[in-house]
Amino acid sequence: MSRILSEYSIKQVICLFIISAVMFMENIDAHILNIAIPQMANTFETSVFVLKLAVTSYLIGLSIFIPISGWVADKYGTRTTLIFSIVLFTVLSFICGITNSVAMLVVCRLLQGVAGAFMVPIGRLLLLKIFDKSQMVKAYTIMGIPVMIAPIVAPILGGYLVSYFSWRYIFWINLPVGFLVLLATIKNIDNYKEIPDKFNLVNFIFLSLLICAVCLLLDILLLAEFPLFIKTALAVFIAIVGIIYYWLESGSNNQVIKYHLFKIKTFFVTFFATIIVRASLGGRAFIIAVYLEICFHLSAFEAGFYFIWMATGVLTSRTIVRNFLNKHGFKKTLTISNVGSCVAMLMLLFSGNLGVVFYIALYLNGFFASAQFMSMNILYYADVPKEDYSAAVSLVATWQQLGTSLGVIVAAGALHVFSGVFGHGLHSTHPFYLVFIMLACINLCSQFLIHRLSDADGMSLLKPQSI
Repeated sequence: MSRILSEYSIKQVICLFIISAVMFMENIDAHILNIAIPQMANTFETSVFVLKLAVTSYLIGLSIFIPISGWVADKYGTRTTLIFSIVLFTVLSFICGITNSVAMLVVCRLLQGVAGAFMVPIGRLLLLKIFDKSQMVKAYTIMGIPVMIAPIVAPILGGYLVSYFSWRYIFWINLPVGFLVLLATIKNIDNYKEIPDKFNLVNFIFLSLLICAVCLLLDILLLAEFPLFIKTALAVFIAIVGIIYYWLESGSNNQVIKYHLFKIKTFFVTFFATIIVRASLGGRAFIIAVYLEICFHLSAFEAGFYFIWMATGVLTSRTIVRNFLNKHGFKKTLTISNVGSCVAMLMLLFSGNLGVVFYIALYLNGFFASAQFMSMNILYYADVPKEDYSAAVSLVATWQQLGTSLGVIVAAGALHVFSGVFGHGLHSTHPFYLVFIMLACINLCSQFLIHRLSDADGMSLLKPQSI
């Protein structure tokens, strides 16, 4: 790590840690609330179902405003936008921690999602502006760690705070981090600006409606509390809004989404391969946690400690993957990591006693998932022109979020179906094993896209020698 940092200027190093801290804070906040919901339901004297609105509202705010984050950053500057989002996120964290109203909590979480929608894409945009393409692999070696670690650390940290303090502390831990990151941003981040296209408000409204409706449908699809006609009506609404949005965009010279980016082979392949991989890995994280809690009767806090093995895999993969990328390129690295990720998932079929095989399987799941994310998140921008960086970052961030949500829905739905159709019952391991196999197959489907890459794709991002 120190050897990597020594090759950058002091300003680049500081900016890299600012970006990492921002991403870690947002990713922790997106995952930590789930474990606190039962205690929060007791505090507010309401049901767990109602408290899930706090999670949903955050994801809706995040998903709606990510598409315009690049445009806002171009118009008002990266530093201005990042400062605004950090201040808003931190202040709302404090309010969430002191509120005694469910309605206030939901509103604050919605606005927190809006702030988070700017934090992560702007962080990625800064990475593209501060570092040359030849430095991207090494820079992402550091920056990608918090992105991968946060979802693993969140249940452990959340479980500890809820068990020994109060659910309010899961929001208040953002205060010192937000304050320090704000000071560092004011002092060290330049206010990069571009001349953006005219903002297309009408198209954005329909895109927002579409994303909001999709998020809601994904969230309620498997909930028995919502009758079928509501889900059907929402699906019809999505179809109608989607058709209107497509009609508006196809006839517009000022599109919200820059569709010409999909003509770039590396962007096209990586974009859709990442959605598939994120669906698989998002479902994987969810189903392993449920597997531990239901089949082995562990608390969420206890189950969280098993994910330390995945975190170890993530951490140890960074330098190995970076060197392998420099030596063999993106196509071979992605192929090996895809196959390795599938094998790691299938190893869970032989780990019924939570012994050594289970630990190795978790470690390899973390290792190869990190390799996949690291390679894909860099390759996105290999051939994207600088003037399209903002549009590319916004588009990628939106669908990455939806891909992960889709993975959870697919995994939960498959578990429900397998538990009923095959008659094993939810507490049996057999339905979980079938879900593991299904997710491994989904992950492997991304290889059909990766196969379209050539060995030379992404070489502008690499150095021929290992480091």
